[in-house]
Amino acid sequence: MDRKQLKQTVLNTIQNQINNIQLQITSLTHDAQNDAKSSAGDKHETGLAMMHLEQEKLNTKLLQLLNIQQTALKLPETKLTKKVAIGSVVKTNKGIFYISVPLQMVHYQSLAVFCVSVHAPLTQQLLNKQIKDKITFNSISYEIIDIF
Repeated sequence: MDRKQLKQTVLNTIQNQINNIQLQITSLTHDAQNDAKSSAGDKHETGLAMMHLEQEKLNTKLLQLLNIQQTALKLPETKLTKKVAIGSVVKTNKGIFYISVPLQMVHYQSLAVFCVSVHAPLTQQLLNKQIKDKITFNSISYEIIDIF
């Protein structure tokens, strides 16, 4: 498995999410400006307040994604150790995990790869493990088959 290509797939997924949120923010800003020109009264003020709340939520999500993007950019692209570490791709009997950033599953070379943060409880159990090591998490047994 090519970690450099997987990293790029993750970065593309993050960028797509960032672009989507930026479009939503632009749309809300445009709607609020148009609404401000044409309405007055309590109903109008409530509508504007709701738009501003939604915009604040989107801005918060955008900042989170930008931080995730910065973390993803720093991920190592080559295998540095035989143990599970940040940047490792871990193949288990239950799935493939990319120890990287908290993101949804990505499809890479027709495989489902779960992107998990180094801070995730499952990741904490996997860190520093080697091929053939076993862990139990939430009553589910995982065996490490390979580390890329």
